[in-house]
Amino acid sequence: MNLDFKPIPKFWRWLFVLILFILAGFFYAQKINFTAVDLGRHIKNGEVFLNQFHPISTNFYSYTEPDYPAVNHHWGTGVIFYLLQKSIGFKGLSFFYIILNLATFFFFFRVAEKNSNFNLAYLFAILSIPLITTRIEIRPEVFSYLLLGIYFFLLYQFKQKKISFRAILVILSLFQILWVNLHIFFIMGLFLIGVFLCDSWICEKDRKLIKQYFLLLLVLVAACFINPFGFKGVLTPLTIFKEYGYMIAENQSVIFMQKRFLKPVYFYFEFIFLITLISFVGIIFRKKLKYCIVPLLLTIFFGAFAWRTIRSLPLFGLFFLPIVADNSYHFIQLCSIKTRKIIQIFVFVLSIGLLVLMGFFLKQHYSQFRGIKGLGLMPDVQLSATFFKQNQIEGPIFNNYDIGGYLIYYLFPEHRVFVDNRPEAYSVAFFKKTYVPMQEDEEVWKNVDGQYNFNVIYFYRHDYTPWAQPFLIKRIQDSQWAPVFVDNYTLILLKRNAKNRRLIQLYELPQGIFQIRK
Repeated sequence: MNLDFKPIPKFWRWLFVLILFILAGFFYAQKINFTAVDLGRHIKNGEVFLNQFHPISTNFYSYTEPDYPAVNHHWGTGVIFYLLQKSIGFKGLSFFYIILNLATFFFFFRVAEKNSNFNLAYLFAILSIPLITTRIEIRPEVFSYLLLGIYFFLLYQFKQKKISFRAILVILSLFQILWVNLHIFFIMGLFLIGVFLCDSWICEKDRKLIKQYFLLLLVLVAACFINPFGFKGVLTPLTIFKEYGYMIAENQSVIFMQKRFLKPVYFYFEFIFLITLISFVGIIFRKKLKYCIVPLLLTIFFGAFAWRTIRSLPLFGLFFLPIVADNSYHFIQLCSIKTRKIIQIFVFVLSIGLLVLMGFFLKQHYSQFRGIKGLGLMPDVQLSATFFKQNQIEGPIFNNYDIGGYLIYYLFPEHRVFVDNRPEAYSVAFFKKTYVPMQEDEEVWKNVDGQYNFNVIYFYRHDYTPWAQPFLIKRIQDSQWAPVFVDNYTLILLKRNAKNRRLIQLYELPQGIFQIRK
């Protein structure tokens, strides 16, 4: 008996898929706030590598702790970003990033469709979009998303005997070598192999298949060692947080962030997580839990990962799509033919309704992230760097954490930064005893200023850490410092001394333009 829904004609399937992917593409299309992202440093990493043919292995860009050891685990991504930016510009880089995300979406959609049907895959693909587009900044992790999608698709192809062991061994080995040099999540490729190994052990009980998965896992582990940092590079995913002295938002839990920021995405994740759990009810009811080992292990791992760090919400959204589509399909098999027809109509109508509703939410999506839809950089984001370079302002620079990547891109090697957005590249003591206290305590500030003799303060204005705004207010009111540049992104202050006298006379901003908002 055919338990599937009546198939939609091929033309209409492709049309609906095209609409879905265009919609997802619009969610991904956001201009880059270059002053507060890591992208500038990634591009500079690529430039430095192509000049010296070896990835940097120390802090390198900072004058405070230049020799502090740091594994540049995403050096390969830097090379790709640099070459793309140089050849097709920031707009081209944005477009490339969107294409990679849509390709990732496609692989997970195909797995969902093959394990269930088009109707269910389409419905849950729409529901996944708000989660998978929560991190639309251009980051190295896009390669991890894509490779997870490729691995997941190929492993299911192998499980269903649609691809040979030799083919998957060669393909995934090459991908693993690439992955270990692109992003720290390369360890997730090994995890996926382990999941399918457990599935074959518990369900298939096929010794030959178990040996093949085990061999595949061993080969991919060996492939991980083909990186410039060797054993240290392989261990980086397990050791990177041991020396992490700065709390960053993306590594905080959903509950932690939800208490402080009432963003709809956190509630939406909880809703989607609940749907995922409910989708297992039919499997449990039929007492066939052992036949869903892969979805169950993936839900446990990526669900826990998402609850633990909000940076993992897109990962959960991607796996939500095939997991819930597959579980729902098996549950619907319990229903009568008449009920299945009713469900078919309901799923179709709900999908169309959600698709239209999602289109209306596009504007809210951009306001939520304070972004502007489009490609390339935010308007006039380069103006402060242009001002700094044209006036040949001298260092040392004191800058905040957020703007480090921006300064590295525009000012290195002529100027090095005080700090940048890599907690693993600085000692815990630097953040705990220097960077944060100097913004909270005037005595510490004077001592550190005396040590480095700062000539300029270059700050990202929208740094909302508890210490940043009070520090900026103090410096603006400080007679030793003169604000000379401000725009929508940054603030530059010069120390009142002989070498800055001319610039201060030309550009000093009146105190009246600055207002303190409570």
